[in-house]
Amino acid sequence: MKTTMLKKYNVAAPRYTSYPTVPYWETGAFHEDEWLEGLGPSLASLNNEDGISLYIHLPFCERLCTYCGCNKYITVNHDYEIPYINTILREWELYLQHFTERPRLREIHLGGGTPTFFSPANLTRLLTAIFDTVDVLPGAEHSFEGHPNNTTPGHMQALYDLGFRRMSLGIQDLDLNVQTIINRIQPFENVRNCVEAARNIGYTSINFDLIYGLPLQTLKSIKETFTQCMHLLPERISFYSYAHVPW
Repeated sequence: MKTTMLKKYNVAAPRYTSYPTVPYWETGAFHEDEWLEGLGPSLASLNNEDGISLYIHLPFCERLCTYCGCNKYITVNHDYEIPYINTILREWELYLQHFTERPRLREIHLGGGTPTFFSPANLTRLLTAIFDTVDVLPGAEHSFEGHPNNTTPGHMQALYDLGFRRMSLGIQDLDLNVQTIINRIQPFENVRNCVEAARNIGYTSINFDLIYGLPLQTLKSIKETFTQCMHLLPERISFYSYAHVPW
């Protein structure tokens, strides 16, 4: 059964961070008018059924993790926060113009990049502006991605106060040799402190992202990473394959 499951799921698939997914990109035949024509009916259909889900991409990181294939911008200049938030809110206003009734929100996910690059106050400003324009459905589930080195109790509390109960941490591998070569050094103590702070605040769902196939990674190192992670009792572990993109 294990072999059958591995063969079934060990296949290449588009990343959720690309939407529409790459095989459907036809930029030469894609125009704004066509997008707007399809947007209204799509939003109306989703809104009338189960409500809408929002993914908000916050692309800034202070350091480059060299395994990363996501859309990101490396900087230590936090002056980018306000202009970027203002741009997101202008885009949201465009969507609002094409709803036939007030949006019904069932979930928000903050991804990146590093969402906790943004200050707790600025994340609150962004999300409050969106929540003020929607009806949040009962049982709505909001989540965010965080870096163990810079996700503070202040971040967690601010997002918890807005209804967030899920946190996803990028762990990848806890072996120092692997962390060094991928330029993402985060001691286990940082991960543990982050998880304990989240539990104390009241978060009920914590995910760890791990990657297999990283440079210098061994079967022993990934087993030890899993053992350490399991001591923290995450509700979920997402185990991804490393995708090598030389550029």
